[in-house]
Amino acid sequence: MSNKRSFWSALGLVILGVVLWGGFNTAMEATNTLPFCTSCHEMRDNVYQEYKTSVHYSNPAGVQAICPDCHVPKAWVPKVIRKIQASNEVYHWLIGTIDTKEKFEARRPKLASHVWKVMKETDSRECRNCHKFTAMDFKGQARFAARIHKDAIKEGKTCIDCHKGIAHHLPKTYTVKAELPEYDPEDAEDIMEICAGCHGIYGQGTPDGEYPRLAGLNPAYLAKQLEAFKSRKRINIPMIPYANDRELPKKDVETITAYLASIQLPVHMEAVDEAQTQQEDFDALGRLEESKRVLNIPHYPGNADAGARLYHKECATCHGKKGEGNRLLTIPRLTGQHSKYLLRQIDKFRKGKRFHDDPRDQKIFQQFSDAEIADILAWLSYQDD
Repeated sequence: MSNKRSFWSALGLVILGVVLWGGFNTAMEATNTLPFCTSCHEMRDNVYQEYKTSVHYSNPAGVQAICPDCHVPKAWVPKVIRKIQASNEVYHWLIGTIDTKEKFEARRPKLASHVWKVMKETDSRECRNCHKFTAMDFKGQARFAARIHKDAIKEGKTCIDCHKGIAHHLPKTYTVKAELPEYDPEDAEDIMEICAGCHGIYGQGTPDGEYPRLAGLNPAYLAKQLEAFKSRKRINIPMIPYANDRELPKKDVETITAYLASIQLPVHMEAVDEAQTQQEDFDALGRLEESKRVLNIPHYPGNADAGARLYHKECATCHGKKGEGNRLLTIPRLTGQHSKYLLRQIDKFRKGKRFHDDPRDQKIFQQFSDAEIADILAWLSYQDD
Protein backbone atom coordinates (compact mmCIF):
# COMPACT_ATOMS: atom_id res chain seq x y z
CA MET A 1 0.00 0.00 0.00
CA SER A 2 2.83 2.36 0.92
CA ASN A 3 4.56 1.69 -2.41
CA LYS A 4 1.35 2.43 -4.33
CA ARG A 5 0.91 5.70 -2.47
CA SER A 6 4.49 6.66 -3.21
CA PHE A 7 3.99 5.80 -6.86
CA TRP A 8 0.81 7.85 -7.19
CA SER A 9 2.35 10.72 -5.25
CA ALA A 10 5.38 10.74 -7.53
CA LEU A 11 3.17 10.50 -10.61
CA GLY A 12 1.05 13.35 -9.32
CA LEU A 13 4.11 15.51 -8.81
CA VAL A 14 5.32 14.70 -12.32
CA ILE A 15 1.93 15.62 -13.80
CA LEU A 16 1.79 18.79 -11.71
CA GLY A 17 5.30 19.68 -12.85
CA VAL A 18 4.36 19.12 -16.48
CA VAL A 19 1.24 21.25 -16.10
CA LEU A 20 3.14 24.05 -14.36
CA TRP A 21 5.97 23.85 -16.86
CA GLY A 22 3.55 23.85 -19.77
CA GLY A 23 1.63 26.75 -18.32
CA PHE A 24 4.78 28.77 -17.71
CA ASN A 25 6.20 28.02 -21.14
CA THR A 26 2.88 28.76 -22.85
CA ALA A 27 2.61 32.09 -21.04
CA MET A 28 6.19 32.95 -21.95
CA GLU A 29 5.66 32.07 -25.61
CA ALA A 30 2.48 34.15 -25.65
CA THR A 31 4.71 37.18 -25.10
CA ASN A 32 6.80 36.18 -28.12
CA THR A 33 4.28 37.24 -30.75
CA LEU A 34 4.03 40.31 -32.97
CA PRO A 35 0.54 41.24 -31.67
CA PHE A 36 1.81 41.17 -28.07
CA CYS A 37 4.94 43.21 -28.87
CA THR A 38 2.84 45.87 -30.59
CA SER A 39 -0.06 45.85 -28.15
CA CYS A 40 1.01 49.11 -26.47
CA HIS A 41 0.88 52.37 -28.40
CA GLU A 42 4.53 53.16 -27.56
CA MET A 43 5.66 50.30 -29.82
CA ARG A 44 2.74 50.35 -32.24
CA ASP A 45 3.09 54.05 -33.10
CA ASN A 46 6.88 54.21 -33.22
CA VAL A 47 9.16 51.27 -33.96
CA TYR A 48 6.41 49.09 -35.46
CA GLN A 49 5.66 51.70 -38.13
CA GLU A 50 9.36 51.84 -38.99
CA TYR A 51 9.65 48.05 -39.03
CA LYS A 52 6.81 47.79 -41.58
CA THR A 53 8.96 49.64 -44.13
CA SER A 54 11.91 47.26 -43.68
CA VAL A 55 12.97 44.15 -45.54
CA HIS A 56 12.39 42.14 -42.37
CA TYR A 57 8.67 42.86 -42.63
CA SER A 58 8.16 42.50 -46.38
CA ASN A 59 10.45 41.01 -49.02
CA PRO A 60 10.26 38.97 -52.25
CA ALA A 61 10.85 35.68 -50.40
CA GLY A 62 7.97 36.29 -47.99
CA VAL A 63 10.13 35.36 -45.01
CA GLN A 64 9.21 37.66 -42.13
CA ALA A 65 11.32 38.25 -39.01
CA ILE A 66 9.18 39.56 -36.16
CA CYS A 67 10.21 41.31 -32.93
CA PRO A 68 11.20 38.23 -30.87
CA ASP A 69 13.22 36.82 -33.77
CA CYS A 70 15.58 39.77 -33.38
CA HIS A 71 15.27 40.64 -29.69
CA VAL A 72 14.62 37.36 -27.81
CA PRO A 73 17.12 34.46 -27.64
CA LYS A 74 16.00 31.03 -28.85
CA ALA A 75 17.88 29.08 -26.17
CA TRP A 76 15.74 28.59 -23.05
CA VAL A 77 18.06 29.95 -20.34
CA PRO A 78 19.02 33.16 -22.20
CA LYS A 79 15.34 33.53 -23.10
CA VAL A 80 14.25 33.41 -19.45
CA ILE A 81 16.97 35.91 -18.53
CA ARG A 82 15.74 38.23 -21.30
CA LYS A 83 12.15 37.92 -20.04
CA ILE A 84 13.24 38.81 -16.52
CA GLN A 85 15.07 41.84 -17.87
CA ALA A 86 11.90 42.82 -19.72
CA SER A 87 10.20 43.44 -16.38
CA ASN A 88 12.13 46.71 -16.35
CA GLU A 89 10.41 47.64 -19.60
CA VAL A 90 7.03 46.97 -17.99
CA TYR A 91 7.96 49.32 -15.16
CA HIS A 92 8.84 52.12 -17.58
CA TRP A 93 5.61 51.46 -19.47
CA LEU A 94 3.65 51.90 -16.23
CA ILE A 95 5.32 55.22 -15.39
CA GLY A 96 5.06 56.53 -18.97
CA THR A 97 8.75 56.96 -19.72
CA ILE A 98 8.20 56.91 -23.50
CA ASP A 99 4.44 57.41 -23.78
CA THR A 100 4.78 60.25 -26.31
CA LYS A 101 6.63 60.56 -29.60
CA GLU A 102 8.81 63.31 -28.14
CA LYS A 103 9.78 61.25 -25.10
CA PHE A 104 10.55 58.25 -27.30
CA GLU A 105 12.79 60.22 -29.67
CA ALA A 106 14.61 61.79 -26.72
CA ARG A 107 15.46 58.34 -25.35
CA ARG A 108 16.05 56.66 -28.70
CA PRO A 109 19.87 57.11 -28.62
CA LYS A 110 20.09 55.40 -25.22
CA LEU A 111 17.67 52.62 -26.19
CA ALA A 112 19.42 51.97 -29.49
CA SER A 113 22.89 51.98 -27.91
CA HIS A 114 21.73 49.41 -25.36
CA VAL A 115 20.41 47.07 -28.06
CA TRP A 116 23.59 47.46 -30.13
CA LYS A 117 25.73 46.74 -27.07
CA VAL A 118 23.82 43.52 -26.33
CA MET A 119 24.05 42.37 -29.94
CA LYS A 120 27.77 43.10 -30.00
CA GLU A 121 28.34 41.15 -26.79
CA THR A 122 26.39 38.13 -28.07
CA ASP A 123 28.04 38.16 -31.51
CA SER A 124 24.68 39.14 -33.04
CA ARG A 125 23.26 35.87 -31.76
CA GLU A 126 19.67 36.54 -32.83
CA CYS A 127 20.76 37.73 -36.31
CA ARG A 128 22.59 34.44 -36.76
CA ASN A 129 19.40 32.45 -36.29
CA CYS A 130 18.80 33.31 -39.95
CA HIS A 131 22.07 34.78 -41.22
CA LYS A 132 25.23 32.69 -40.97
CA PHE A 133 28.54 33.49 -42.61
CA THR A 134 29.10 29.77 -43.19
CA ALA A 135 25.84 29.45 -45.13
CA MET A 136 26.30 32.50 -47.33
CA ASP A 137 26.55 32.05 -51.08
CA PHE A 138 28.76 35.01 -51.85
CA LYS A 139 28.29 34.58 -55.61
CA GLY A 140 24.61 35.34 -55.21
CA GLN A 141 25.13 38.46 -53.13
CA ALA A 142 25.45 42.04 -54.23
CA ARG A 143 28.98 42.75 -55.42
CA PHE A 144 30.02 45.09 -52.64
CA ALA A 145 28.21 43.07 -49.97
CA ALA A 146 30.11 39.91 -50.90
CA ARG A 147 33.45 41.69 -50.50
CA ILE A 148 32.43 43.24 -47.16
CA HIS A 149 31.07 39.96 -45.75
CA LYS A 150 34.27 38.10 -46.65
CA ASP A 151 36.28 40.81 -44.88
CA ALA A 152 33.98 40.64 -41.85
CA ILE A 153 34.76 36.95 -41.44
CA LYS A 154 38.51 37.57 -41.52
CA GLU A 155 38.30 40.58 -39.19
CA GLY A 156 36.00 38.93 -36.66
CA LYS A 157 33.22 41.44 -37.17
CA THR A 158 29.61 40.79 -36.28
CA CYS A 159 26.34 41.79 -37.98
CA ILE A 160 25.58 44.83 -35.84
CA ASP A 161 28.96 46.40 -36.66
CA CYS A 162 27.53 47.42 -40.04
CA HIS A 163 23.79 46.85 -39.93
CA LYS A 164 22.56 49.42 -37.43
CA GLY A 165 19.21 50.94 -38.31
CA ILE A 166 18.23 48.10 -40.63
CA ALA A 167 14.75 47.59 -39.13
CA HIS A 168 14.25 50.85 -37.22
CA HIS A 169 15.28 54.44 -37.76
CA LEU A 170 18.64 55.52 -36.43
CA PRO A 171 18.69 58.12 -33.65
CA LYS A 172 18.82 61.61 -35.16
CA THR A 173 22.33 62.06 -33.75
CA TYR A 174 23.47 59.43 -36.27
CA THR A 175 21.54 60.60 -39.33
CA VAL A 176 21.92 63.31 -41.95
CA LYS A 177 19.39 65.33 -39.94
CA ALA A 178 21.57 65.41 -36.85
CA GLU A 179 22.22 68.72 -35.18
CA LEU A 180 25.23 70.49 -36.63
CA PRO A 181 28.33 71.54 -34.69
CA GLU A 182 28.44 75.19 -33.65
CA TYR A 183 30.48 77.54 -35.82
CA ASP A 184 31.24 81.24 -36.20
CA PRO A 185 29.04 82.59 -39.05
CA GLU A 186 31.44 85.43 -39.89
CA ASP A 187 34.41 83.07 -40.13
CA ALA A 188 32.33 80.70 -42.25
CA GLU A 189 31.40 83.46 -44.70
CA ASP A 190 35.02 84.52 -45.04
CA ILE A 191 36.12 80.97 -45.84
CA MET A 192 33.15 80.47 -48.16
CA GLU A 193 34.30 83.37 -50.34
CA ILE A 194 37.17 81.15 -51.45
CA CYS A 195 35.08 78.01 -51.88
CA ALA A 196 32.37 79.87 -53.80
CA GLY A 197 34.69 80.54 -56.72
CA CYS A 198 34.29 76.91 -57.79
CA HIS A 199 31.42 75.45 -55.78
CA GLY A 200 29.03 78.42 -55.96
CA ILE A 201 27.94 80.89 -53.30
CA TYR A 202 25.48 78.36 -51.88
CA GLY A 203 27.73 75.34 -52.31
CA GLN A 204 25.48 74.20 -55.14
CA GLY A 205 28.25 72.97 -57.43
CA THR A 206 28.02 72.94 -61.23
CA PRO A 207 25.68 70.90 -63.47
CA ASP A 208 28.55 69.96 -65.81
CA GLY A 209 29.95 67.71 -63.06
CA GLU A 210 33.21 69.59 -62.65
CA TYR A 211 32.46 70.74 -59.10
CA PRO A 212 30.19 68.83 -56.70
CA ARG A 213 27.36 70.12 -54.61
CA LEU A 214 28.63 70.56 -51.05
CA ALA A 215 25.52 72.10 -49.47
CA GLY A 216 23.74 69.80 -47.05
CA LEU A 217 26.44 67.12 -47.01
CA ASN A 218 27.51 65.38 -43.82
CA PRO A 219 30.16 67.64 -42.16
CA ALA A 220 32.21 64.62 -41.09
CA TYR A 221 32.28 63.38 -44.69
CA LEU A 222 33.32 66.81 -45.96
CA ALA A 223 36.10 66.95 -43.37
CA LYS A 224 37.23 63.48 -44.38
CA GLN A 225 37.52 64.54 -48.03
CA LEU A 226 39.45 67.70 -47.11
CA GLU A 227 41.91 65.58 -45.17
CA ALA A 228 42.25 63.32 -48.20
CA PHE A 229 43.08 66.37 -50.34
CA LYS A 230 45.61 67.55 -47.76
CA SER A 231 47.37 64.19 -47.59
CA ARG A 232 47.20 63.86 -51.41
CA LYS A 233 45.30 60.58 -51.08
CA ARG A 234 42.82 62.33 -53.32
CA ILE A 235 44.31 64.48 -56.07
CA ASN A 236 42.49 67.54 -57.37
CA ILE A 237 44.53 70.29 -59.01
CA PRO A 238 42.24 73.26 -58.09
CA MET A 239 42.29 72.14 -54.43
CA ILE A 240 46.07 71.98 -54.07
CA PRO A 241 46.59 75.69 -53.18
CA TYR A 242 43.99 75.51 -50.43
CA ALA A 243 44.20 71.96 -49.09
CA ASN A 244 46.97 72.45 -46.58
CA ASP A 245 47.16 73.24 -42.86
CA ARG A 246 48.35 76.79 -43.46
CA GLU A 247 45.46 77.84 -45.71
CA LEU A 248 42.88 75.56 -44.13
CA PRO A 249 43.77 74.65 -40.52
CA LYS A 250 41.67 72.24 -38.47
CA LYS A 251 39.54 75.02 -36.96
CA ASP A 252 38.65 76.34 -40.42
CA VAL A 253 37.78 72.84 -41.58
CA GLU A 254 35.37 72.46 -38.68
CA THR A 255 33.84 75.87 -39.45
CA ILE A 256 33.36 75.51 -43.19
CA THR A 257 32.07 71.91 -43.06
CA ALA A 258 29.46 72.82 -40.45
CA TYR A 259 28.44 75.87 -42.48
CA LEU A 260 28.13 73.94 -45.75
CA ALA A 261 26.13 71.20 -44.03
CA SER A 262 23.68 73.83 -42.77
CA ILE A 263 22.81 75.10 -46.26
CA GLN A 264 19.50 73.75 -47.48
CA LEU A 265 18.84 73.93 -51.22
CA PRO A 266 15.16 73.61 -52.19
CA VAL A 267 14.23 71.58 -55.26
CA HIS A 268 11.41 73.91 -56.28
CA MET A 269 9.98 77.35 -55.56
CA GLU A 270 6.51 78.16 -54.39
CA ALA A 271 4.46 79.30 -57.38
CA VAL A 272 3.19 82.90 -57.54
CA ASP A 273 0.54 84.28 -59.85
CA GLU A 274 0.59 87.55 -61.77
CA ALA A 275 -1.62 89.29 -59.20
CA GLN A 276 0.93 88.63 -56.47
CA THR A 277 3.72 90.12 -58.55
CA GLN A 278 1.75 93.36 -58.84
CA GLN A 279 1.43 93.87 -55.10
CA GLU A 280 3.51 96.63 -53.52
CA ASP A 281 5.18 94.32 -51.01
CA PHE A 282 6.25 91.80 -53.65
CA ASP A 283 10.02 91.33 -53.31
CA ALA A 284 11.28 90.73 -56.83
CA LEU A 285 14.93 90.85 -55.80
CA GLY A 286 14.29 88.41 -52.96
CA ARG A 287 12.49 86.14 -55.41
CA LEU A 288 15.49 86.27 -57.74
CA GLU A 289 17.89 85.42 -54.90
CA GLU A 290 15.64 82.58 -53.81
CA SER A 291 15.68 81.15 -57.33
CA LYS A 292 19.48 80.95 -57.20
CA ARG A 293 19.23 78.53 -54.29
CA VAL A 294 16.96 76.09 -56.11
CA LEU A 295 18.78 72.92 -57.13
CA ASN A 296 16.61 70.57 -59.14
CA ILE A 297 18.64 67.74 -60.63
CA PRO A 298 17.54 67.10 -64.26
CA HIS A 299 16.30 63.58 -64.98
CA TYR A 300 19.23 61.53 -66.19
CA PRO A 301 18.70 59.39 -69.32
CA GLY A 302 18.28 55.75 -68.35
CA ASN A 303 15.80 53.16 -67.06
CA ALA A 304 14.90 54.48 -63.61
CA ASP A 305 12.90 51.35 -62.68
CA ALA A 306 15.84 49.08 -63.47
CA GLY A 307 18.09 51.55 -61.67
CA ALA A 308 15.92 51.36 -58.54
CA ARG A 309 16.25 47.58 -58.40
CA LEU A 310 20.00 47.70 -58.96
CA TYR A 311 20.53 50.56 -56.51
CA HIS A 312 18.64 48.81 -53.71
CA LYS A 313 20.60 45.63 -54.30
CA GLU A 314 24.05 47.15 -54.64
CA CYS A 315 24.09 50.56 -52.95
CA ALA A 316 21.24 51.09 -50.49
CA THR A 317 22.76 49.22 -47.54
CA CYS A 318 25.48 51.86 -47.25
CA HIS A 319 24.10 54.95 -49.01
CA GLY A 320 20.53 54.69 -47.68
CA LYS A 321 17.17 53.72 -49.14
CA LYS A 322 16.83 56.99 -51.03
CA GLY A 323 20.49 57.86 -51.36
CA GLU A 324 20.44 60.01 -48.23
CA GLY A 325 23.81 58.76 -46.97
CA ASN A 326 24.83 57.42 -43.58
CA ARG A 327 26.23 59.85 -41.03
CA LEU A 328 27.21 57.06 -38.64
CA LEU A 329 29.50 55.45 -41.23
CA THR A 330 30.53 58.77 -42.86
CA ILE A 331 28.99 57.73 -46.16
CA PRO A 332 27.89 60.58 -48.46
CA ARG A 333 24.44 61.30 -49.79
CA LEU A 334 23.93 60.68 -53.49
CA THR A 335 20.47 62.16 -53.86
CA GLY A 336 20.64 65.80 -54.88
CA GLN A 337 24.17 65.48 -56.23
CA HIS A 338 24.84 66.42 -59.86
CA SER A 339 24.52 63.32 -62.05
CA LYS A 340 27.52 64.17 -64.20
CA TYR A 341 29.66 64.62 -61.09
CA LEU A 342 28.63 61.17 -59.82
CA LEU A 343 29.44 59.73 -63.24
CA ARG A 344 32.89 61.36 -63.19
CA GLN A 345 33.65 59.89 -59.79
CA ILE A 346 32.51 56.42 -60.83
CA ASP A 347 34.83 56.69 -63.83
CA LYS A 348 37.68 57.57 -61.46
CA PHE A 349 36.85 54.58 -59.25
CA ARG A 350 36.93 52.34 -62.30
CA LYS A 351 40.31 53.69 -63.42
CA GLY A 352 41.84 53.66 -59.94
CA LYS A 353 42.24 57.43 -59.92
CA ARG A 354 40.15 57.77 -56.79
CA PHE A 355 39.86 55.52 -53.74
CA HIS A 356 36.33 54.29 -52.93
CA ASP A 357 36.08 52.20 -49.75
CA ASP A 358 38.67 49.58 -50.56
CA PRO A 359 41.24 49.19 -53.39
CA ARG A 360 39.42 46.03 -54.53
CA ASP A 361 36.35 48.14 -55.29
CA GLN A 362 38.02 49.26 -58.52
CA LYS A 363 37.38 45.83 -60.05
CA ILE A 364 33.83 45.80 -58.69
CA PHE A 365 33.04 49.11 -60.38
CA GLN A 366 34.49 47.73 -63.61
CA GLN A 367 31.91 44.93 -63.48
CA PHE A 368 29.05 47.42 -63.88
CA SER A 369 28.09 48.18 -67.46
CA ASP A 370 27.64 51.75 -68.66
CA ALA A 371 23.91 51.06 -69.01
CA GLU A 372 23.66 49.88 -65.40
CA ILE A 373 25.44 53.00 -64.15
CA ALA A 374 23.12 55.16 -66.27
CA ASP A 375 20.07 53.39 -64.81
CA ILE A 376 21.23 54.00 -61.23
CA LEU A 377 21.91 57.67 -61.98
CA ALA A 378 18.50 57.94 -63.62
CA TRP A 379 16.78 56.62 -60.50
CA LEU A 380 18.80 58.91 -58.22
CA SER A 381 17.88 61.92 -60.35
CA TYR A 382 14.19 61.24 -59.64
CA GLN A 383 14.64 61.29 -55.87
CA ASP A 384 13.73 64.47 -54.00
CA ASP A 385 16.17 65.92 -51.49
